[in-house]
Amino acid sequence: MLDEFLKSPAGHAVFGLVIAVAAVVIIELNYRLFFKYVLDFVFALVFTVVCSPAFLVGAIISRKKEGYVFDETPYLGAKGRIIYVKSFAGAGAIKNLPRLLSVLSGKASFVGVSFMTVPDGALLDDEAMDRFGARPGLVNHLVLRGHEGLTYEEVFALDKKYVKSRELFTDIFTVIKYFVLLLRGEGKTYLGEAKDSSYGEALLARGQISKADLDNARKNATDALDEEERRENFKTRGM
Repeated sequence: MLDEFLKSPAGHAVFGLVIAVAAVVIIELNYRLFFKYVLDFVFALVFTVVCSPAFLVGAIISRKKEGYVFDETPYLGAKGRIIYVKSFAGAGAIKNLPRLLSVLSGKASFVGVSFMTVPDGALLDDEAMDRFGARPGLVNHLVLRGHEGLTYEEVFALDKKYVKSRELFTDIFTVIKYFVLLLRGEGKTYLGEAKDSSYGEALLARGQISKADLDNARKNATDALDEEERRENFKTRGM
């Protein structure tokens, strides 16, 4: 009887559903440690191929306008390491499309914490460093949890929670809500204080640091970037 049912169309449907549910459960249980990276790579590869005409257009426009294709901006990625993120030098609306390449290479994720500049990172206290347990995301997890009055301190606290509880369905809902907000034209008010100012600028405006402190953080960032460049050049010569 069971044999006959499994061979029927209804049996095939039930069996397929059970397999699908089991696969989702396995992915969810291992999402934070493994499958998030796998899914990021797979979807980044698919989107890069699908968007290849736009990549070509962006490259042509940038080359024509600026004489070169990519700008590279340094940010702090997972574990506080310096990463360089590409954008088109002069392509307007598709300027940030090359960030897909950062997801493809494992430097970034589709959903994650915000991209933080090196000078802002130099101003973080030890507690806020927990945010670097996750890669920066093309879509900020604050889409679900943020609000217009959010302070940087609250952002870092929410970053810490995200690092500890990255889940498949949370990331899916984050992406869905991001596109809903995009279609509604609601902007990025969910970023709160982070929408209009850097961390350093916010601290300066509050009077928590001086202009000299901010300049010193920027100098430290420049020194760190110079040191990183020297290390990369040394590696290149060694090869």
